[in-house]
Amino acid sequence: MNLNSLSTLVCAAVMTLLLGEFLPMERTSGLFTPAAAQPADQPLTTAAPIQLPSNVVPEHYDIFVRPDAGSLRFDGSVRITVSVREPTSAIVLNAADLQLKRAVLRSSPEQLAAIALHPEQQTATLTFGQTIEPGTYEVAIDYEGRISENADGLFVAKYGSPEAPKRMLATQFEPVSARRFVPCWDEPARKATFSLSVAVPKGEVAVSNMPVEEIAELDGERHRVRFQRSPKMSSYLLFLGMGDLERLERTVGSTKLAVVARKGSASKGQFALDSAEQLLGYFNGYFGVPYPLPKLDMIAVPGGGGFSAMENWGAILYFENALLVDPALSPESARQRVFVVVAHEMAHQWFGNLVTMQWWDDLWLNEGFASWMENKATDRFHPEWMMWLQSESGRQRAMRQDAKRTTHPVIQPVIRGDQATQSFDEITYRKGQAVIRMLESYLGPEAFRRGIRSYMQRYPYQNAITDDLWAELEKAAGQPVKPIADDFTRQPGVPLISVQDVKAAGSQTTITLRQERFGVDDSARDLLVWRTPVSAAAIGVGMLPAAQVIAGPSPSFISVPGALPIKINVGQTAYYRSHYPQEAFLALAERFSLLLPADQLGLLYDSWALGEAGLTPLTDYLALIRKAPPDADSAVWRQIIETLMSIDRLYARQAEQTTFRAFARTTLAPLLAQVGWDTRPKEPDIRAILREDLLNALGQFGEPAVMAEARRRFDAFVADPKSLPAAIRLPTLRVAALSADPVLYGTMHELATKAADPLEKDQLFGALALAEDPALARRTLEIALSNEPSRATGLRMIMRVATGNPDLAWQFALEHLDALNARLDALQRYDFVPSLAAQSTTPHRLGELRRFIDENVPAEFRQSAERLYADLNFRLEVKTERLPQITQWLAAQGIVPQAAQVPRQ
Repeated sequence: MNLNSLSTLVCAAVMTLLLGEFLPMERTSGLFTPAAAQPADQPLTTAAPIQLPSNVVPEHYDIFVRPDAGSLRFDGSVRITVSVREPTSAIVLNAADLQLKRAVLRSSPEQLAAIALHPEQQTATLTFGQTIEPGTYEVAIDYEGRISENADGLFVAKYGSPEAPKRMLATQFEPVSARRFVPCWDEPARKATFSLSVAVPKGEVAVSNMPVEEIAELDGERHRVRFQRSPKMSSYLLFLGMGDLERLERTVGSTKLAVVARKGSASKGQFALDSAEQLLGYFNGYFGVPYPLPKLDMIAVPGGGGFSAMENWGAILYFENALLVDPALSPESARQRVFVVVAHEMAHQWFGNLVTMQWWDDLWLNEGFASWMENKATDRFHPEWMMWLQSESGRQRAMRQDAKRTTHPVIQPVIRGDQATQSFDEITYRKGQAVIRMLESYLGPEAFRRGIRSYMQRYPYQNAITDDLWAELEKAAGQPVKPIADDFTRQPGVPLISVQDVKAAGSQTTITLRQERFGVDDSARDLLVWRTPVSAAAIGVGMLPAAQVIAGPSPSFISVPGALPIKINVGQTAYYRSHYPQEAFLALAERFSLLLPADQLGLLYDSWALGEAGLTPLTDYLALIRKAPPDADSAVWRQIIETLMSIDRLYARQAEQTTFRAFARTTLAPLLAQVGWDTRPKEPDIRAILREDLLNALGQFGEPAVMAEARRRFDAFVADPKSLPAAIRLPTLRVAALSADPVLYGTMHELATKAADPLEKDQLFGALALAEDPALARRTLEIALSNEPSRATGLRMIMRVATGNPDLAWQFALEHLDALNARLDALQRYDFVPSLAAQSTTPHRLGELRRFIDENVPAEFRQSAERLYADLNFRLEVKTERLPQITQWLAAQGIVPQAAQVPRQ
């Protein structure tokens, strides 16, 4: 699953929300430790997982469903071949939101079951009149279920205009929603084969994991479509989709690849299909195990949910903005995002589908590896995109989360399957990705690849645990892996590697290092030890790094070839924060332009994080960005933009914001003058994304020339939509909307309601939500809960309003709590509303958020909400204790605001 969820979207920095990449806030707690938080050196729980009895296990499901999209109901029947391992008179399996009408054990004689549903446990118990002896049997169940309007279980996606409404059905079962579609053993280790049949209205197309086996007349209005038997797989990977669909396909080797989309839009999947063809060959070679299914469909679904894509085996679900590229609508950032998401989901076909984690505590085996492979594969085919540099912001999000008491280990105990929704976060995805990259760098790419191949070849169609992977890597590399890996996956936190002393002698420099925990709250006092691969190198062309594993607070020494200054964590391949004495930091800052882009990024991110935590002056970061040359890599400038916009949020409702915005404009406007508004011949793709960022940021900072030009281009767009190129369509709409008056707002709203294409409608409604005028923001919130935008777009609109008007969005959410909750899927349910408050800079909001969590979020689902509370708490601390440093620095630099600029709230 590719996580673009509203549970990750929470508390996103303004820039990231403007770009449509919803990222968590970089702040955490310092003023207050939530009552629910536990010491970082203790496991979250020691209780054993609650799982179904193992005395009966499934072997095969034969399912038939008859959906009725109009009534949002479906009828179903399933024949389950089970293996009874021990004598029993009862069979327990999972069922949620299903009505089981009849259950029969096909034995001699047949036994009719007494059915007992247990909604709290999401299980059903079938009790029989006599003991069932060990052996193989068939259980036949007739049942009914409901079709959801959220992306959970079998759900409906609505699109089209009010005059010509359309519907598409699809399923989303991860982590535990297969039980909403069919009574089953809904646990990853209970693998079985599946045969699926569905009643499909004539004229519609159905798609599932396997190719169609047979189409037969069912009645005057429907066909019965039966799909081929699947390989052995976990229940959460089962898929069904149906609607007015078309295919764009080709055969690659023995595999048929296809994009399946609503009629009239499949051609927009051409880039995704071309990308999938490249990736299929690459993954077949890398994993050493060919893709095992006869086809791989990529299904584009209108709307959205708490995720952007789901890796169902042979039938990957994508929401349209993660798969389709429209030349008239999609900027370069959208094209790159499509490639990355396709790479992520295709990697899952091996890591997750072919070999699956045993239980949800090892979810990172799926998601951390797919996240790592998405970058590795993208870098293979598009090195010009500098994906490892671009993705550094993701690793930093994980490190910010990991620097608090409310973090958790990568391998996180999960008691009940439904609690696994709490594990779909930056630690699982991005810290997992970072740990894998660190281990690959430590072992070497070839040894690491041999270990991965051995793992795939040993556990196909099976379940595995993390230690199984470490064992294969150790055998392949011939050296210990588990001790280092365990330190970074079984305990929480970020190591802080501090340079304590530097001594130069001839052609060698010896540095003294010390390790402790980096934390922004009392977690910094935890005595944790990580065996950490540390690299160090002198600045200069051709200077080779020295490397060794260090651990603990005792001094460690590394002898480095060359003279001062010395940079540690060369290439940013290891997971730790770097801290230098002030003199050493200033020496690196003076040579900033000589550093490789990855090391420039590392210095910037570490400088800001250490400043926020109070370990160094926060203004070191501002002095450092003044050393960034105009021709620095785009990823470096994007980091600077991201941080400037985060600072701007801290100044909300303060007079000093005008001064800071003047500094931000002075920093960025010269760069925009070089980049320009319009694409230039032979321009690097990454430059197009930098242009998007610059326009969004300078619009937010109130740059008069940018705001005027955006308004001019928007007016031209209204007169002639073809006048606005796709490359700058989104930033133009967004900047125009930021300072919208009622007339412009009304024009954009009318365009949004009339748009027939879901991608275009989503863009326009999304831009509308950025209007900062409180009266217009309130109007946006009301529109978001209407039937005008899709449910998913409406939620994104509310979140975007919260970036400029967080207190307004919070109050609106409290007033409409029932309506909001009805629109949230399992990945959003308990943290969407807290995420609105967590973007505030109002101190009393902290107490309100505390009360909301205590009263509305069950204790067992409170982990994400507590993290949001910590985010808000720490943001307020940074605002109170650190922001004055920036105000004083700006005054010392002689920065004065332009009189015409007034902070917009």
